[in-house]
Amino acid sequence: MEPTQWSPYGPPAGPSAVWAVLLWCVAGVSLIGSLIFGGIAYAGYWSNSYLDSYGVTTTATVTDVAAFTDTVTVEFTSDGGTPVSAEIVWFTGNNPDVGDQVEITYDPSDPSYAIEAGSDSEIIMALVFIVGAFLGLVVMVGAVIGAVIVHRRRGKAARQRTAW
Repeated sequence: MEPTQWSPYGPPAGPSAVWAVLLWCVAGVSLIGSLIFGGIAYAGYWSNSYLDSYGVTTTATVTDVAAFTDTVTVEFTSDGGTPVSAEIVWFTGNNPDVGDQVEITYDPSDPSYAIEAGSDSEIIMALVFIVGAFLGLVVMVGAVIGAVIVHRRRGKAARQRTAW
């Protein structure tokens, strides 16, 4: 058995309980953040799958372009003959001009929800959020391991104090 390092004032007290509490809080916040990011990723993936399966592709006319936000406003006629206006975040980088004809895919149950035809923007965003969720889980595991180590060191320090 190794000799303990004693100080003239008694055995070491071990890490502060504040560290354990902080690490458990970090673990909890990381878990909640990972669940939120995972939910957003699932919603993006589901949205893309839904539009691939049930979306209607049509030609729309660009009525407004907001260059700063890459938002394009389009007008088109739905399958039911109703005129519809929709805002689309244009991910391709080269925004169309006002008056251009563009291909879009819209949700037949809510025609105001539309995306650029053939766009995988929801999948890309889902991947970004999955990576964020994974990193949150890595932080959570690290915080849990750190909290357990702090608890064990505090317990060891308490046992040494009683033996002193």
